[in-house]
Amino acid sequence: MTLRAALIGLVCVAILCVVTPYTDLVMQGSGIVANHLPIGVTFIFLVLVFFLNTVLRWLGRRWALTRAELVVILIMMLVASSIPGVGYMLLALSVPGGMWYYATDENKWASRFIEPYVPSALVPPKGDAVTWFYEGLPKGAAIPWGAWAQPIIWWSAYALLFWFAYFCLGVILRRQWIEHERLVFPLAQVPLDILGDDPFPSGASAFFRDKLMWIGFFAVFLLHTSNSLYLYNGLFPYFKLTALPVGAGLINRPWDALKDEQLYIYPSMVGIAFLISSEVAASMWFFYLFNRFQSVIIRAYGLGEPGSGSGFNATVFFRGQEAGAFIAVAIFLFWGARRQLAVTWRQSLRGLGDPTEPVPFHWAVVGFAVATIALASWGIGFGMDWWAALVIVMLFYTMALGLTRLISAGGVMYVECSYLPQDVTNNFLGTRGLGYRNLTLLAFHQRIFMFNQEVTWWPYLMNSFKMGHAINLRGGHLAAAVGMSMLFAVGLSYYTAMSIIYHYGGVTLEKGTMEGAPTWTFNKLNSFTDSPLKPNSLGIGSTFFGIGFMLFMLHMNRNFLWWRLNPLGYLMGSTGTLNHIWFSVLVGWIASSFVLKYGGLRIYRRLRPMFVGLILGEFSAAAVWLVIDYFTGMRGHNIFPNP
Repeated sequence: MTLRAALIGLVCVAILCVVTPYTDLVMQGSGIVANHLPIGVTFIFLVLVFFLNTVLRWLGRRWALTRAELVVILIMMLVASSIPGVGYMLLALSVPGGMWYYATDENKWASRFIEPYVPSALVPPKGDAVTWFYEGLPKGAAIPWGAWAQPIIWWSAYALLFWFAYFCLGVILRRQWIEHERLVFPLAQVPLDILGDDPFPSGASAFFRDKLMWIGFFAVFLLHTSNSLYLYNGLFPYFKLTALPVGAGLINRPWDALKDEQLYIYPSMVGIAFLISSEVAASMWFFYLFNRFQSVIIRAYGLGEPGSGSGFNATVFFRGQEAGAFIAVAIFLFWGARRQLAVTWRQSLRGLGDPTEPVPFHWAVVGFAVATIALASWGIGFGMDWWAALVIVMLFYTMALGLTRLISAGGVMYVECSYLPQDVTNNFLGTRGLGYRNLTLLAFHQRIFMFNQEVTWWPYLMNSFKMGHAINLRGGHLAAAVGMSMLFAVGLSYYTAMSIIYHYGGVTLEKGTMEGAPTWTFNKLNSFTDSPLKPNSLGIGSTFFGIGFMLFMLHMNRNFLWWRLNPLGYLMGSTGTLNHIWFSVLVGWIASSFVLKYGGLRIYRRLRPMFVGLILGEFSAAAVWLVIDYFTGMRGHNIFPNP
């Protein structure tokens, strides 16, 4: 890692930290960091390669950024990208701040939860700091940093421990996933395709000379440009790509279970589906349709409907299955890798580690154990029972591991769980079994760190590890880039987010973040108080069914070549995200299957740049129109929204 790469990387991270909260809260347009191949990161990377490095190469090769330097810059942006948005910062401010602002005598949040259970160190004090946070600073007043000092310190400490635990766990699994299992990491392949083999990638590189890439790029870019111009003046053609009501005519039982079915077409997801394995793509749309088929069966038998007497709850049934599937994946991945992990441990102790490893394997194991104990101790120190604090951390790891595997092996740009840790504990213990103090603190943790899984942090890191390994980047340099970028992003994001919120006032900003996040959190707690939940036999049973079914699928997938269903599709079968992307995945799967069957691998490789062009065209259109919208004052213009 060179000094100039580090400095350029920090400049790019600063751009993300300034732009992200503004676009998310004020402009409410396309989410520039709302997936695991972020629009903002990809567009800035394109600008660096296509424009900046072309100019630098023209000045002389010694001025141009090398392939390794560009990867370092990309890694710094990737690992920092989720911090300034709903991956951490905006929720770490809105949930504690909105707690007081939206608390009333009628909703009883203060008497039920805040006063008895919420430690004062985790939230700003009630008063001007909270009022101004939502209503804007009075003229001449300054941001009340003192009121936020303790919440900033304690939540930052938890976040950094959380990310450090993921970093260590990533190092533990890195060699197994990258070298032994040889996972494809499809999302990492997009920037690697852009770089190619050119030691000084630029606009003159082979990737940018490919006509098919530009055909894919401009086909999508011009389509979105036409739709955007229609939004401005109505004189241009508009091509409807989202919320196509295909189920509106299904009015007879049991098919009316599908009456709300809609299709969404995202060209970038079509491109991603072309790049990922045919098995994974097919499994994603198959399990979505399988899940919808289950809904039809449930409707046909009237399960859970008033008067049925069945006690069946479809939400509990589907979420329980999904939670079980995630637990099974975590068990299977570590059990299947146990021998190789033991070998790596022994090699590390003898000093035989890989130079591309960010830290020695045995120190990563120690670091992960220490971070886990520290995370649990953080919860215990603020009033949680020790067992509850530990269980919650383990549930967080389980969710993150499944999501990261889904992205690393399957290349899914959007991931989501339909369940939260709270759902698992409620099924097995009930609300009283977990206790309201534990429930209250868990509500903060999961809303800030695990609710918006489309920006969960660990997959960014694993994709960074893959790119570093692909160019033989020294592990120490990669670790330094990650650490420097994260610390810089946390500090700058607090400043930019607080400045924007106090300037505009939270009530004028994006409601889902500023109002929805805190009110959802405490209204959920209120529902547990008004209607306490007992251990749920349906939830427990469906969780064990999900564990068993997923273990069966994992076994079949690993041991029988004729088994074509990838278990990763089952992880997302019941999620709202898959509802949005399944059709695009189906289109991409049909295209790749047709090309491979009738054209072979040579034609597939020839067409690959065109489908990468679909991704870059959609992302570039979203970024360019965000800039235009900023200068015109347009709000709510979503070219590529978060499903």
